[in-house]
Amino acid sequence: MLTDWINENNISVINHIEDWQEAVQLAVQPLIDVGAVENRYLQAIYDMHREIGPYYVLGEGIAMPHARPEEGVIYTALSLVIVSDGVEFGSEDNDPVYIIFALAAVDSHSHIEMIASLSHLFCDDGAVKKLRGCQSKQEALLAIRQF
Repeated sequence: MLTDWINENNISVINHIEDWQEAVQLAVQPLIDVGAVENRYLQAIYDMHREIGPYYVLGEGIAMPHARPEEGVIYTALSLVIVSDGVEFGSEDNDPVYIIFALAAVDSHSHIEMIASLSHLFCDDGAVKKLRGCQSKQEALLAIRQF
């Protein structure tokens, strides 16, 4: 299921990133590039983070930045960034973050299957560890396919 959404065009694997803003920008940019979201979607994530904190850091080392559909979502899409060194998002219990899935959803129900697949992945410590250790887009795709 996740391979329906993730491909070489929307994966980034990097060693180091300066801060959470750069990480979110890197994750959301492929969604902007393919026209899945408008530029304002990125700003909406930034604004919400500043307002309520890192609401999208879901577990130890995992984040899923997203904003509301009316903040510029054109169609449902997903992207992936793996940061080898990790990045601080300001989540006391779950920093540093290594795996970032940016999500854009057109409504509150059409992406349920995608969320279910991501949830299963996040709950599988072995799969998370394998994905976190990927050093290339091809390795990341293989890890997702094997999951």
